[in-house]
Amino acid sequence: MFYIGVVNPFIMIKLSVFSVALFLVVGCTQPPAQLSKDSGIGNRNTERVYSKFVADSFSISVSLPIGYDRMASKKYPVVYLLDGNLYFDIIAVAFNKYSEVGLAPEVILVGIGYKDFSAMDSLRTRDDTYPEALPKYEMSVSGGADKFLSFLEKELAPKMDNKYKTDRVNRILMGHSLGGYFTSFALFNTLAGKNTAFNGFVAASPSLHYNKYYLLSKFKGLSEPLNKAAKLKAYITFGGLEDGDREPEMMKLKDLTSSLDKLLTKQSNVLDYRDDLFSNLGHMDTQLPTFIKGVQWILKEK
Repeated sequence: MFYIGVVNPFIMIKLSVFSVALFLVVGCTQPPAQLSKDSGIGNRNTERVYSKFVADSFSISVSLPIGYDRMASKKYPVVYLLDGNLYFDIIAVAFNKYSEVGLAPEVILVGIGYKDFSAMDSLRTRDDTYPEALPKYEMSVSGGADKFLSFLEKELAPKMDNKYKTDRVNRILMGHSLGGYFTSFALFNTLAGKNTAFNGFVAASPSLHYNKYYLLSKFKGLSEPLNKAAKLKAYITFGGLEDGDREPEMMKLKDLTSSLDKLLTKQSNVLDYRDDLFSNLGHMDTQLPTFIKGVQWILKEK
């Protein structure tokens, strides 16, 4: 049985009905190699990529726009999607179908996953978190987000740029839950002038309570953006029903979103920030609308 961390990163629960339905929608009972262009995923390539920074290999899936081969000179924005084992197929279908009817721009989708769901369940805590987890979370491995970010920026992005017709100015990173935490971690590093690979950030229900709101304290420490040349966009969402799952010591959603708004709007000379609250959705239901709306908004005027 596959498990995924939700509101508390140290609490593991079974996949929600919504998440299981993601696979049924795109017929994921087929092995990836059997998925055709008719599935809506378009031209799909999958390979194992080794990272010297993480000292491990990742399963990288790439979905190209339907008309990719017909447009020889066109370059496409690249969307890097975390937890690719779970989300790649459904998001690839959604993006390609939306772009066909003019509801979303054409993009190259890069799903970052692991060799299987079991590996994803155990290793995402290693790659998505920083610093090492507090003992109460009982994570067997954690705190490797800095190495994982180096992999994305210094190894994976250049590899994708060399292999595909990428728009190297427009790279979007997006993730959910702990993946949303990592996306927020990457945003902080970019604002702090440490990283420059991504200019768009989409975080669905990020686990910002991790290590007593460590990232919130780091954002507070940014009196002004150190990366003054950046032109960034960030879209962060939560589900209105998430308050019901929160521990007593955790901030209420209204307080958390208010704090984020105050901290990130201070960066307005380099960061265009937007948030949303999906009132009738829980923690495990915010991914799909967040990913679609986030990419639509970030690339709207590109």
